[in-house]
Amino acid sequence: MAVLAGNAADIYIATGSGTAMTGEAVTSLGSGVYQITNTSKRAINPNASVTVLDGVSTVPKANYQIGWASGKITLTNGYTAGGTITITAEYLTLAQAAQAYEWSYDSEVITEESQTFGDTWKERTLVMKSGTISFQRFYNNAYFANTNLGSYYVLYLYTNLAGNDRFMAAGHMSSAGITSGKNELIKENVSFALHGEVDFSTT
Repeated sequence: MAVLAGNAADIYIATGSGTAMTGEAVTSLGSGVYQITNTSKRAINPNASVTVLDGVSTVPKANYQIGWASGKITLTNGYTAGGTITITAEYLTLAQAAQAYEWSYDSEVITEESQTFGDTWKERTLVMKSGTISFQRFYNNAYFANTNLGSYYVLYLYTNLAGNDRFMAAGHMSSAGITSGKNELIKENVSFALHGEVDFSTT
């Protein structure tokens, strides 16, 4: 069985407000997945309106999913593009906020009971997916603990640094904790509640 050594985690915060992009070009990755071609515009602002166009027609929101950190658009519900896909939205300019020595990513599915009268076993229907990310770093200032609690971040969690293999996610910081012991380095644990889908990229 192949094993992987632990690698880096990079945490970015948006600097300033979003910058508008209109009719931004995307690249088809196949299987109904498109990605913003310009790598500097892939962090999409979740607080601005987003319009995905198929040629000149607006794609209904129910028919696509946005990767807020990766700039990916995944067509869903059997929708197939008939023209050129473009996106009109805002992108965020990012600045690195921290690096970590340990990270964790936890995902879960949310289900609702869907049994009806006469069923003898419970049935469940998948309604949503969710995730959280936390990282640990050596404390050196109050950047996370006080200044930016609740801020929006983009996170890259690397599994193979040389190959650039990484989970890409975005979300708001939900908590920060600091621990200190006698004759030990001060450490900080920061957690994030994720917004939208988590993407795994190898490019």
